[in-house]
Amino acid sequence: MFRATKSRHLKMLAPFPKDPQPAGSPNTGEIVAFFSMNSFYETEAARMTASAWRLGLSVQARPFASAGSWVRNASLKPTFLVNMRQKLQGPLLYVDVDAVFHRDPWPALAGFDCDIAVYRESGRLISATILINDTPAAREILALWRKRCDENPEVWDQVVLQEILDEDRASANPRYREGELPISFCWVFDRLENGKPDQIHIEQLQASREISLEHSRGKARRDLTRRQDRVRTIERILDERKERLRKG
Repeated sequence: MFRATKSRHLKMLAPFPKDPQPAGSPNTGEIVAFFSMNSFYETEAARMTASAWRLGLSVQARPFASAGSWVRNASLKPTFLVNMRQKLQGPLLYVDVDAVFHRDPWPALAGFDCDIAVYRESGRLISATILINDTPAAREILALWRKRCDENPEVWDQVVLQEILDEDRASANPRYREGELPISFCWVFDRLENGKPDQIHIEQLQASREISLEHSRGKARRDLTRRQDRVRTIERILDERKERLRKG
């Protein structure tokens, strides 16, 4: 069900797979995520983890105490990633918890020879999905990102990361190798600019639409309604599959 929408949204809506094929080869990295405790993001994390498990993927999702606001919580992202980079070997794939997996991402990521890979939309960096390879330069990026976010906790984390990468790209001797993730790793289910890629790896459900629920009007209210309809559809598919597995 996808109410409160127009035909142009329906045309680009990709179905959430009911019976996806589990990963056919060993995973090559770790998927990591974090979320604020005692918030609706716990439900987002549970949904994302369930979508990964049915593909044979594991997610290391870690709770943290809220810093008091959505932007301040987001600014903790590089601190979390610095810690996970220190603990884990191999590639890390960071994914915001308000997302679901359509297919195993690792085969498509195997050829990314870079320090960090992000998705950019019309030049604007989106930090909802980030590939962080196991390189000294990647650690340097994360450390600098954490430092700047700690110094400016009211600035959106992805704005800070874009400044770092853009500054490096514009320098006479760039230090970092940035890869470009395709839209299939950061696909928003109702964003017309996204189009409808042939394959979708990760779908973003944009839980931020829930934050201003009480004040939503007009377009914001319609955007929220589409998210809620999409979430119900996905959760029904996940629940149906879980029930089939339970019955054997």
